[in-house]
Amino acid sequence: MNWCFDTSALIEPWVRLYPPDIFGSVWDMLVKLANAGSVVAPTDVRLELEKQKDDLFEWAKDVARLFHEPDRAVMEVLTDIVNAHPGFMKVNSTKSGADPMVVAFAEVHGLTVVTYETTAKKDAAPKIPNVCAARGVECVQLVDVLRASGFKL
Repeated sequence: MNWCFDTSALIEPWVRLYPPDIFGSVWDMLVKLANAGSVVAPTDVRLELEKQKDDLFEWAKDVARLFHEPDRAVMEVLTDIVNAHPGFMKVNSTKSGADPMVVAFAEVHGLTVVTYETTAKKDAAPKIPNVCAARGVECVQLVDVLRASGFKL
């Protein structure tokens, strides 16, 4: 495993940056990387995608090796993250809470987080890049994954 994907790392490229009708080879590469075990996402990301019930979810549900259940170590780090970073996970939110799970999964397994979230302003609730920076977890975007994998169009 090398990279742990956040929901935004799939949605933003699918919709705006690398739509599959034009950049199908990008999505083929992600399947290849997931099948090789290089790209993962916690099952919470799948739950967020499922709520959309769109073509991205249809693609993602067929990539069986992409999604992983958290283990005990991930759950322990998740608890620490939520306690150390108030506001990172909204308790009564309708979202599945994938953000802290992504960071916890990456931290435990020594992965780089892939996200399109940007750093939150000083007095705002923290976002993935803020928490990753505080916990020493690297944060990149999909283009960095593609470049590191030697992908070329």
